Amino acid sequence: MPEFAREALIQRMNRSELLDRLTTDVRVLFRKRLRFQPSAPAASENYISTPLQVGAVALGFLSLPASRKRERNVAYKHWLEMACNELANDLNSPHPQGSDVLPAKIVRAIRLIKEAHHEPLSLGDVAGNIGLSRERLSRLFHETIGITFSEYLSEVRLTEARKQLSGSADKITEIAFACGFQSLSQFNRRFRASEGISPSEYRREAQARA
Repeated sequence: MPEFAREALIQRMNRSELLDRLTTDVRVLFRKRLRFQPSAPAASENYISTPLQVGAVALGFLSLPASRKRERNVAYKHWLEMACNELANDLNSPHPQGSDVLPAKIVRAIRLIKEAHHEPLSLGDVAGNIGLSRERLSRLFHETIGITFSEYLSEVRLTEARKQLSGSADKITEIAFACGFQSLSQFNRRFRASEGISPSEYRREAQARA
């Protein structure tokens, strides 16, 4: 019976809209691919993993590729624990509610950042738009995502910059300002900190791979 129940729950999970949303959230938040694994990753595999258990049934593990930065791995672990709790509650319910793993206010903040990242955007701007204080929004970001508001905003801008560097012939200065950075030097500094190379080097490598 336990193995039958496990297979039924896995099939239900694979059809779950919540799992699809979690997978999308991971791409947006971390630029990672969420994996479900029936067993824990081997020691040689570099993954952050959290067990997924529904009642007495152990389904497997949700995993994300590990980062070289310890604080990012802490964020990944925190997010995976939340995701596993949400999936377990969803699968354990006779009438799944499809609730989001992220609080509604954070979902709204993320949507606003993605839509307006090219504009001068402050913590106060976003907090006022979604009806929270700056302090509350800052705390929510850290509690639910594991990174600060400014780190997330910078990552959204960098993600767009990577796309433009790879897929357009626009000047790097134009790309920097189009993505919301206040100066070319700020863009270069944050891009190198994220990628380990300059924007021009990234573009050359992307074009060589194309």
